[in-house]
Amino acid sequence: MNSEYKTQFRVLLKLLWVVVFACLYALGGIHDKWIRRFIAPLWLGGGMYWISKDWRTLLQIPFLIFGLHLGYGIVGFVLAGSNILHLLDKNFNFRRFWGILAWAMITIPASYLILGVVNPVSARAEELLLGLMVGLPSIFIIADKEKDDKLYKV
Repeated sequence: MNSEYKTQFRVLLKLLWVVVFACLYALGGIHDKWIRRFIAPLWLGGGMYWISKDWRTLLQIPFLIFGLHLGYGIVGFVLAGSNILHLLDKNFNFRRFWGILAWAMITIPASYLILGVVNPVSARAEELLLGLMVGLPSIFIIADKEKDDKLYKV
């Protein structure tokens, strides 16, 4: 298979992984909070490790669990900050670190504020969208161990 097709297939798998995370996040908002607070973070963190084979991605799980116990006011910043933990390694890339941090610190809290305060969609759609906003930066910023390591070196 062509390497571009392989890369696109991996991106699709990441997206599907985040969709399952978002569904778990939303289901935990209906009744069983433990699904959102424990199962969803384990799913996302496990997927990040499976994709990257980097143990540092597992550090995000406790921060996700902690963040998903908080109310809407601060949760966005905690969840956004958890995205940078695995970027602190011997191959530290200054531009990537600050770019990802800025992206996560703007999009995730803004999503919580806009969707939580303005309520432009139903509660079910809101929680699914919030799950996507938490999961997308988390899983797409990690380097795919088999292919993407070269992409993040400057």
